[in-house]
Amino acid sequence: MKKLLPFILAGFLSTGTIEALAISNQDNPNLIETPTDPPSNNKVIILRGNLSYNTGPNSVEALYVNNCVNVYFHQNFGNVNITIMSESGSVVYNNTVNTAVQKTFSIPLSNTSSGNYTLILDNANGYAEGEFAR
Repeated sequence: MKKLLPFILAGFLSTGTIEALAISNQDNPNLIETPTDPPSNNKVIILRGNLSYNTGPNSVEALYVNNCVNVYFHQNFGNVNITIMSESGSVVYNNTVNTAVQKTFSIPLSNTSSGNYTLILDNANGYAEGEFAR
């Protein structure tokens, strides 16, 4: 949803007082607009661990969106094992991805039950993990 912000203009009158005038967004709908709010179904999975981040903390990102976990590799980590575990400790997903070739990876979870899950990314250089609810 776009949000429109009103302006308040102020100016000095010849008497030395300040006059303020509010311009509402109904008067001019083309005034400043804030960015569209992100969909509420996008949930960032905060990753913690020692996986080598050569280009900064956002070199790998994970989101839970519409019953899928999406992992975005913004640098080459080589082969990375991706595991999703349920809160009971059972593995619901496990696969190895070559991040030199595949920068985005999507894991559908529509066949899993609601609950808390852990996403684990690991390779020879370290690991990162984060929790999310489905």
